[in-house]
Amino acid sequence: MAKVLLLRAGALGDVLLLRRAVAALVREGHRLTLLAPGQPASALLGPGPTEVDAIIPWEKAAVAGLAAGAPRLEGTLARQLETFDAALAYTRNQSMIANLGRFIARLIPWDPQPPPGSGHPALWLARATAPLAAPIEEPLPVHAPTPEETRQAAPWLARLPAGFLALHPGSGSPRKNWPAERFRAAIKALAPPRPWLLVEGPADELAAGALRSPNSVSARDLPPRLLGAVLAKAGLYLGNDSGVSHLAAAWGAPTLALFGPTDPTVWGPLGPRVTTLRSPDE
Repeated sequence: MAKVLLLRAGALGDVLLLRRAVAALVREGHRLTLLAPGQPASALLGPGPTEVDAIIPWEKAAVAGLAAGAPRLEGTLARQLETFDAALAYTRNQSMIANLGRFIARLIPWDPQPPPGSGHPALWLARATAPLAAPIEEPLPVHAPTPEETRQAAPWLARLPAGFLALHPGSGSPRKNWPAERFRAAIKALAPPRPWLLVEGPADELAAGALRSPNSVSARDLPPRLLGAVLAKAGLYLGNDSGVSHLAAAWGAPTLALFGPTDPTVWGPLGPRVTTLRSPDE
């Protein structure tokens, strides 16, 4: 058993792609800390078999020095790094790799971008764990809420019917978004005339604004684990190629993910009840 640091920059979907790597390390009994952007990292902070024990937010000032290759790194972060037995550094930043090596003797650098033909990114990222853990071949368990997360999700679920429709019309790029009129047609067909959940992130104002209605229950900027606990109760989650779609899949929601310019065989969400559809003309 070792104390292992995982380092990964990126948004919510990027962080959730680490679940298979995390599961392999947890199964070996390792204690895990994730250094990643704070909000996405919080999605993996929990007691489950695909979750980490602690996080270090990327936004901490000292992390900037680590990334820039500062000649001296002092304070809390330096003391934290010295406690780790090993680190998996999913980064191309050579200054950061060199700096981590000053504190952590067993350092495994790994390119976060899978090379062509290497399969799903989650599998590529999990291969980095080979020196520390055997790979996991079987399907991963879904996330489960803690009692506190169940309590926090209750007010949202009380406003929604059983088997509700959950919809996220946004993504990291407008090019990946299904047109608003198509979403409206889906809502009319799937949720008349009862309440449905509209998931809104900080960049989704334009996409979500076109869909709000008296029946929509807005879930705006919810913490990832609270949103996951709500989505787990959906009868259907419908969304684009986005981090929220990866979150819904990881929490076991029946997920229909819509793809256009990106390839679902490479970037599709992973979960027990996921279907992807891609537009023939992208």
